[in-house]
Amino acid sequence: MIGIYSFLSWYVFIYPFYLSVVWVVLGVYYWWRREREPYKEKSNWPDLWPPVTILVPCYNESTSIAATCTSLMLLSYPNYQVVFINDASTDDTAAILEGILPYNKNFHLLNLEENCGKARALNYGLATSVSTSVTVVIDADTLLTPSALKYLVAPFCTQPRLGAVTGNPLALKRNNLLEKLQTAEFSSIISLIKRAQRVVGRVFTVSGCAAAYRTEVLKEVGGFSPYTATEDIDITWRIQRHFHEVWFMPQAIAYIQCPATLKEYWKQRKRWALGGWHLLRTHKGIFKDFRYRYLYPAYLETVLSFFWSFVFVLGTAFWVATYLFALAPMGISPIPAWLGALISIACIVQMATSIFINRRYDPHCIGLFSGSPCIYSFSLLSVH
Repeated sequence: MIGIYSFLSWYVFIYPFYLSVVWVVLGVYYWWRREREPYKEKSNWPDLWPPVTILVPCYNESTSIAATCTSLMLLSYPNYQVVFINDASTDDTAAILEGILPYNKNFHLLNLEENCGKARALNYGLATSVSTSVTVVIDADTLLTPSALKYLVAPFCTQPRLGAVTGNPLALKRNNLLEKLQTAEFSSIISLIKRAQRVVGRVFTVSGCAAAYRTEVLKEVGGFSPYTATEDIDITWRIQRHFHEVWFMPQAIAYIQCPATLKEYWKQRKRWALGGWHLLRTHKGIFKDFRYRYLYPAYLETVLSFFWSFVFVLGTAFWVATYLFALAPMGISPIPAWLGALISIACIVQMATSIFINRRYDPHCIGLFSGSPCIYSFSLLSVH
């Protein structure tokens, strides 16, 4: 029993430290290979851009849809159409879109009579993409930068085995503490993870708020699954299980609306966690086929991260209980000791590295550096 307790205590501290080191090393390697010379990035852009369909599923988005439309009007892309899929909204979403359509001939509206959820709505919209080789999916409150679409589409022109490209989400609003925490999370953890995963060879998930897909690959894998809490995780794995690659393009900036209240935040993270469980259940069969070996690290990391979360939460709760009702507290102490200081140093290095890498895309994120230890701990727990 003492041996197990000692192992779990070390695991709680060593595992995030190990991940931090891996993310920093691989993230810097990715930056060195693909981002440190921005003037070379457009050298492989095509002379003739392929036509693109952008799908925007909407449900009660009256407060944000106008801004999304404006960002889509300003895209510096020569040939694209936008299909808004109104999933039986009960607010003024449809009316706002109908007022905008006459002034934008490449904007189209698909009204669904019954609410069917994001995945099914996207599958209805996918039927309109038959004439375009690339389909882009964004959320109704996502704002793409003018050049984002070109960065998302360009890799498809030179990589025949490419199935999907995910953009780089950045928090739009940073007013309260919760929004600032998520800003740091996207910059210092999520974007760094995606860089590291690209080096390893397999991305855990595209960002559902902004991702591009090869249309024929979407149809090859059967479209988006309505039977999972996170259709973006599931589609990423099904694309890679069909031996297509998934890339991360940090230059494809997408500004997103982060949850501004604890209630919204809890709802989002519950959905993310449930999506992780669905992944473990749905794709456990990869270990039966050695051809999927490149997916093993991402799957095992998910398992270990879930295990870490349970050990951390239950161990801390046990420590608090024994501290209050026993003479000698046992469990995972929330009071930092030398291992906690080691993790704090690692998180500062990780935060500084991510700020250096992302300064081109998010120069204002440096203002969050002073709270990095607290932000790192909170964000790491929320991600896992």
